[in-house]
Amino acid sequence: MTIIKSRIRTVPHYPKKGVMFRDITTLLKDPVGFRVTINELVNAIRP
Repeated sequence: MTIIKSRIRTVPHYPKKGVMFRDITTLLKDPVGFRVTINELVNAIRP
């Protein structure tokens, strides 16, 4: 989970003050982070 979190960019005060926007485009652009994310999602729904 640390790999995933480390690849998500945080934009403070966007779109308004006090909001912490999480930008996942940096995660989607990273092949390793993207693969780990997909594997985690598959494992979460696999019986």
